[in-house]
Amino acid sequence: MNIQQLDLNLLLVFDAVYKERSISKAAARLDLSQPAVSNALKRLRQFTGDNLFFRAGNAMVPTRAANALAVPVAHALRTVEESLSSLRAFDPATSARLFKLTINDFLRVTLVPPLTNFLEREAPGIKVEYQARTGTAAAHLDALRRRQTEMSMLPRSAVEGLEEISYLPVTTDGLQLAVRAGHPLLAAPVTKAALAGARYVATNNAPFVRAIVDGAFKAEGIERNITCFVPDTTTIPSIVEMTDLIGVIGQNSLARHQRDHALVKLPAPFTFPQIEAGFVWLREADDDQGLQWLRDKAAQILQTALAVHPQGAAPEN
Repeated sequence: MNIQQLDLNLLLVFDAVYKERSISKAAARLDLSQPAVSNALKRLRQFTGDNLFFRAGNAMVPTRAANALAVPVAHALRTVEESLSSLRAFDPATSARLFKLTINDFLRVTLVPPLTNFLEREAPGIKVEYQARTGTAAAHLDALRRRQTEMSMLPRSAVEGLEEISYLPVTTDGLQLAVRAGHPLLAAPVTKAALAGARYVATNNAPFVRAIVDGAFKAEGIERNITCFVPDTTTIPSIVEMTDLIGVIGQNSLARHQRDHALVKLPAPFTFPQIEAGFVWLREADDDQGLQWLRDKAAQILQTALAVHPQGAAPEN
């Protein structure tokens, strides 16, 4: 038996006859003529080598072979129908889809609470699995390719030239040196020598951003002396506030931390690069209406949050 020789439309006829137990009712269900259904059933009998149904009075009674085929055929047809329906139309109000999203510290604080609130109200059937993935940009992209996650947030520079990856810019942020109020380096203009002799705190959970920061220092001939590594960015402001360590913080983030902590900007004798960050996903999912809906909503939430409560996307390093 060669499945490639099977007209899959015959399975629709089989399923209808099995459920209706009638040629005429199956024909009406499929919007076909009775001869067309009878002919399809004849072809399927020839393919399987079994009668599949026999007439008993006015009913078409299934054979053992037909009973054995009924469940897997119905399941296969239902799976195909559901899959095609999900491609045609995504309704967040009725969807029960599970989304898998990779988040960083910025998204954990800025996106997850308001997005969860929105979904609870507008799409209560949707489930979201947030993954706090660390590591290099390559590790994030590998998780996408392995279908372990559907969307992540990375700097544009991490995905440039990758044709299989799509990118939606969300925010652009600069970097600033941040110190506690009263830090000794605030007493005089900051020199490269002073920065080379200083001590720093940095996070080790975003090496792709740290590489940008280290590159900026090295371009000026400065090798940072990082004496404190933390696994997240949220503890850096508190450490900077209580010590003489220097942190590198997004410009917008510094504005918020200046309110929450006694932090001030330390003017650097050089300029840090701007970091544009955005959502990334596999290009093959560009037409996925569900992911597109969630992505657009997440971007809207972030852009609103940045406009009302600026905090930037660039992690502290």
